[in-house]
Amino acid sequence: MVVEHHVKGYEEFTKLVEDLETSGEPVHVLFSGGKEENGMSWCPYCVKAEPVVKEALTKAAEKSHFIHVDVGERSYWKDINCPFRKDPRTHLVFLPTLLRWKSPQRLDGERVSNKDLVEMLFEDED
Repeated sequence: MVVEHHVKGYEEFTKLVEDLETSGEPVHVLFSGGKEENGMSWCPYCVKAEPVVKEALTKAAEKSHFIHVDVGERSYWKDINCPFRKDPRTHLVFLPTLLRWKSPQRLDGERVSNKDLVEMLFEDED
C-alpha cells in the first residue's frame, strides 16, 4: 500500500523527502498550489489534476511513498525567489508538477490531468 504524506511549504517538504530518500523505496511527489478558504487550490490546473492523480495512485508500487506538497499562496509561488523554483532538486516551473524523486520522470501543467500519462509515471519502474 502506498504511504501518503501531505506537507505544506518548502521546509516540511525538504525534511520529509530527505528522510524518505534513505528508505530505498520509490517516492512520487505532487506539487500544487495552496488551498483557499473554499478548500480548493488557487491553481485551476491543480484542481483538475488532483482527482486524476488520486485515482492513479492505485497503480503505484505497493512499497512506495506519495507526497502531496502544498507550495503555498499564489504570491509566494509567483515570487522568482521561491525556494521550490530555485532548488535544483525540484526546479519547478509549472504547477501542478508530478515527479518521481531522483528521476527524470516528471509531468507538469495540464499533462498532470492526463490519466494515461499519470498512470504510466506511477507504473514505470526503471
